[in-house]
Amino acid sequence: MTKVLVIGGGIAGYCAALAARRNRADVTVVAKAPGATALYAGAMEIVDDIELVLRSPHHPLTRLGLDPVGLAAELDAAVSTLQLALGKEGLQFHGSWRTRGRYADIHGLARPGNVVPQSVAPGELGALSGKRVAVIGVPQVGDYDAAATAQALKELHGIEAFAEDISIAELPQAAALTDLYGRRAPSPRARGAALAYPPGFTNLPPDGFELLASPPSPHGWRLQQAIALGAVTAQITSFETSRGKITAARAGNRTFRADTFILATGRHIGGGLLAERVTTEPLLGLGVFHDGVPAAGLGTRLHHLKYLDPAEEMRLGLMTDKRLHPLAEDGSAPYSNLYAAGALLGGYDYSGPCGFGVPILTGWLAGQYASK
Repeated sequence: MTKVLVIGGGIAGYCAALAARRNRADVTVVAKAPGATALYAGAMEIVDDIELVLRSPHHPLTRLGLDPVGLAAELDAAVSTLQLALGKEGLQFHGSWRTRGRYADIHGLARPGNVVPQSVAPGELGALSGKRVAVIGVPQVGDYDAAATAQALKELHGIEAFAEDISIAELPQAAALTDLYGRRAPSPRARGAALAYPPGFTNLPPDGFELLASPPSPHGWRLQQAIALGAVTAQITSFETSRGKITAARAGNRTFRADTFILATGRHIGGGLLAERVTTEPLLGLGVFHDGVPAAGLGTRLHHLKYLDPAEEMRLGLMTDKRLHPLAEDGSAPYSNLYAAGALLGGYDYSGPCGFGVPILTGWLAGQYASK
């Protein structure tokens, strides 16, 4: 028996557990496998413009019922606590939700981010202005071209960049970027330049930094390893309910009993939603909404929207009340001790400027509500 059972091992579930434990609650986290958190490129977009977010009536942060000052205060607490916790696991992060930088990926393209790993922070594009940058390449790696990256940095961002290849003889044939993971960063010949490394190396020199990466990303894998510590590996398949409350969650022959439950199961990758002919929430049959309307009732209109723009599928999700209780299709909250957080919630684009802000803040608040 535990006070709070968190279902989901991504960043939302991690923040929920942090908040609940801060209130001295006994917390158990159950996760079946890494989800979308493990795929992030290395830069966390948390929130861009709170005032703009609050103009969207169905956005998960709008539904919290907080004014801009209240949202800002909770974001301050959530993000700082998250950074402190990850730092204790050996994963240092730089930045805050109030500031935003631009960071180059392995192709030289700029990506925005509020919070980034400490190993990425020196590569903020504005901070590189006026500096020479050596882009470190490894000839044995076929899915990364340092010369092309240097050229993109020069042409797209006006940075004086050049490539320097360093051979690593012990790499396997047809090596990929993932084969660099955990290896000590090689020392380049370049002097007096900032050193841009592909991600995955350890022990970067003082003037070195990591580029961002597409999945599979070392940044995502490091983050997932840090937040997964202490989680129970199991797949919740059903719940026991009684009189408007969840009493237990089942995973095979295991039963997890708790006072409160937090769904942080993600969207399609994590299995929180099933994208069939009609997208559904598979564990409890909770309402799935599109712009505040139950998706099941939209019929051909929603199919037409998805045909015109497949990203419409990514805006589907649960709706919650001000206390993050998930709603049924009729707008009621069927379970008084159930909370929902993270990418499972609809009404926003999780690849956009609130991609990490929604999981971090709703997880943080769900943990507070569930533990009181």
